[in-house]
Amino acid sequence: MSTYKCISNFGQGAANALVNNPLTYCLEQTLDSEFMHGSIAETIGGANGKHCQAFMAQYCANDWNEVCEHASKNRSTLYPNNLQKCGTGSDVECKDLTAGEILIQNTATRKYLVEMGGLCNIKYEPFDPTVAASPLVAFWEGGCTTQGDGGCTPVYAVDPKRIDNDPVMNKILAKPIIAWSLLVNIYNTAKRKNKLNELKGTRIYRFFMSTPFQNYIKQMSLIPCILSQSKCGCN
Repeated sequence: MSTYKCISNFGQGAANALVNNPLTYCLEQTLDSEFMHGSIAETIGGANGKHCQAFMAQYCANDWNEVCEHASKNRSTLYPNNLQKCGTGSDVECKDLTAGEILIQNTATRKYLVEMGGLCNIKYEPFDPTVAASPLVAFWEGGCTTQGDGGCTPVYAVDPKRIDNDPVMNKILAKPIIAWSLLVNIYNTAKRKNKLNELKGTRIYRFFMSTPFQNYIKQMSLIPCILSQSKCGCN
């Protein structure tokens, strides 16, 4: 019997080792973790690393568990959301958000995404390129140099039967600025597809019908008319 390792299985042992679990990089950024993982931990580790933000977003979108709950309580405001469009933190939603709130926002953008349009491509990279068979993390990338929105046009939606028991959405509704544009996107998607009434009776529907949110929607609807200086019912 051959003792050679099949190339398709090469590195699996290292990838499954506890020391190489991405959670050991992402939950804490301390001297201990940097000693454990080497200099690469300073680049990708902690709540501020782009790879950690991407990994945690997908991990928590799949299952919001006690690990995600613990990470969502991180009160640090030292670092921006490195997954947020091209400005890496310039968007109003990123200002003064804690690392835990950034996790909630990023998780929501993965969990409620139903379609990605525009000039946008998904890119996969190894979480830790120094570890064989390290899990892949995904990034959406668009035309950042010429388009402020990164060239990506996400479409978000929620399941009306489950949304009231969704811990991620409940955290967002408790502080809507965490993911304001995502909430607007969900509203516009539901309205465009004539599915807004399906949300009746849910907490998110009550938020959509609130006076502050409806005033915001009305103001946003005036912008195209003002820019074009047209007479299209903007009075």
